Amino acid sequence: MKKILVLLILLILLGVTACSNQDPSESYKQIDYDSTSTSEVTKEQFVLKKVNLQYGNQQYTNIHDVSTSRYAFEQDDRLTVSSQTKPSNYFDTPKIYVSVGKDGNWVSKDLALGQLEQYADGVPGGFIFADKESYSVKYLDSNNKIQVHSFVDNGIDKSWKLDKVVLTSKGYALKFDNGESVKLILCGDYEHSIDFNIKFKVDSSSNLNFQYVDLNSGDIIATASAYSSMFVLNLKTGEPQFDNLGQPKKYPQLLGDFIGKSKSGQWLYVEHSDDIVRIGYLDDELRFVDYSTIEGVPDPHLGDKYFLDGKELRMIGTYKYRGKDSIYEALIDIN
Repeated sequence: MKKILVLLILLILLGVTACSNQDPSESYKQIDYDSTSTSEVTKEQFVLKKVNLQYGNQQYTNIHDVSTSRYAFEQDDRLTVSSQTKPSNYFDTPKIYVSVGKDGNWVSKDLALGQLEQYADGVPGGFIFADKESYSVKYLDSNNKIQVHSFVDNGIDKSWKLDKVVLTSKGYALKFDNGESVKLILCGDYEHSIDFNIKFKVDSSSNLNFQYVDLNSGDIIATASAYSSMFVLNLKTGEPQFDNLGQPKKYPQLLGDFIGKSKSGQWLYVEHSDDIVRIGYLDDELRFVDYSTIEGVPDPHLGDKYFLDGKELRMIGTYKYRGKDSIYEALIDIN
């Protein structure tokens, strides 16, 4: 009996010793995840590929005038910055210049385009302005030759209002309206216009401001600032979307930019504040359903310009880099 008790005591002591020598990590189960499993690993949808804080590694202008308005665009494989100086007195007229960059370098700076009688807005390589009969665009073509086009040739006279430069699914365009009639003229194709009618009016005192036009689906994002609301209009019918009660459907106004659509029809939307960009898709109620936050993109003077090419988004803008008038560019991959 004593031998049995001694044997039991020895077995217990050996068991305690074995437990004390065990590697603590062995007491936890190792969990292995399949690296291909989408349920465990989510691929980032929007990825910052590159940020160039100063295009060409130098300033784009040698004209140092803090009152100058400047507009950056990309078109025909080149980057242009249109600059307009503010008149020094009542009798002076604005002077306009263009700087041209290509393949990451500035090839021309401050090319003089002459003077403007009345400022309107910047376009790729130049400006659009009001003249005596209508509106005209003055710009540098791809060969750096000055071109002038009068929109009288497009059936536009002074009764038409130049609304703004608006982003479309085919690039930036000029928007003219005359009551219900609207003409969109793509920058770089000034000979032709896209004509349609918008029958919907919020009221007699509030104008609709186009934010984006999808020329494929015909959908138009428009804001009515007096009501802090947004509407989705249709280019073909001229009518807005309607809610379940048959009323024009209002969406809360968003302060960012609509820049395109996915293949499934979701709006692609960007908000840029300070050096932070939020980019993602919106649902049917124009709310974020999936977005990424990207840091390190400079906040431009006059808003960003967007150039969407398949699965790559290019953003550019004018700003001060170390006190120099510069262009930033950011490339974002869309997975």
